[in-house]
Parts: sequence; C-alpha cells; structure tokens
Amino acid sequence: MASQALPNLPDEIMCKIIELLAEESFYNLAAFLRAGKRGYALVHEPSVLKICDVTEMVTFVTCQISQGGQFFPFLLKCVDARNINAIYYEGIHAASRIGLEESIQIMEPNVPIHGLSTLAMGIFNVCLGNVKEASKVFQQFAAYHHDLGSDATYEMGTDLEWRLS
Repeated sequence: MASQALPNLPDEIMCKIIELLAEESFYNLAAFLRAGKRGYALVHEPSVLKICDVTEMVTFVTCQISQGGQFFPFLLKCVDARNINAIYYEGIHAASRIGLEESIQIMEPNVPIHGLSTLAMGIFNVCLGNVKEASKVFQQFAAYHHDLGSDATYEMGTDLEWRLS
C-alpha cells in the first residue's frame, strides 16, 4: 500500500525524503534507483547529490570508483554537485590515477573549509616542489582547522596515507 502512495507525493517531498536517506549513506538510494525513471531522476537531483554520504562507496568498494567502475559515474555526479566529501575522495583517487596537479585542481573548491582536502593539497604541493603554495595552504589549514603539530593533524595525515595506499 505504501508503494502506491509514494508515487503520488510531490517531487519536493520525495526529494526531501531521498535527501535524508542519502545523508546517511548512498546505499539507501538503491531502491529509488530501481523504482523507475522518477526515482532515478530524484536521486540525481543536485540537492541529493550534494549531501549524499559517499564514504562507504570509497571505503568498502574502492575498485568500484575507479574509472570504469560501477560507482564512478555517480561519484563524478556528486563531485559536479559540489559534494565536499566526494570532491575530497575523487581528488585523493585522482592523485594516483592522473597525477597530483590534477588532484589539487579537483580538491581546490574544498580549500580551506574541508580539513582533509586542505591538508592533502598542502602535502601534494610539497611533493610537487610548490613550496610557496604549500606554505599558503598550510597556513589556511592552521587557521581553519588544527595546528600542524597537533594530534588531530597527525590522525588526518594517517587517514590520508591510508586512502592513498
């Protein structure tokens, strides 16, 4: 009976429901994607893509976000919608796939607001020999997030190292 009522709900209400589910995990969107054209379109609304939690996608199924992988097109749509975490994960993934300079360009919209992106961008600039740019990014990191010598920064660096391996 509930499945008969859902198609009659306005798109705005359906979209809000999908946003709430997407905020928890991208896995929650599967039923809507299978529900037909309307469900597929609502899942691909920019408001949904922008807040969709893609963490499980990149943590547990990394091979599926590589170019040609099952989730790669969806991840890129989240990046295009300015999903902060998707931008970070795509930037990290791009570092090994296409290079550090391209990775920096991908993560640039997140800097200085997103700490992991900012730290990664600073480190990548060091690796490229862009010392002045790295210094500027690290200053932004310290101003918005943590002191570079803090335990929190160390933990973020450990996370970054794990994601790059």
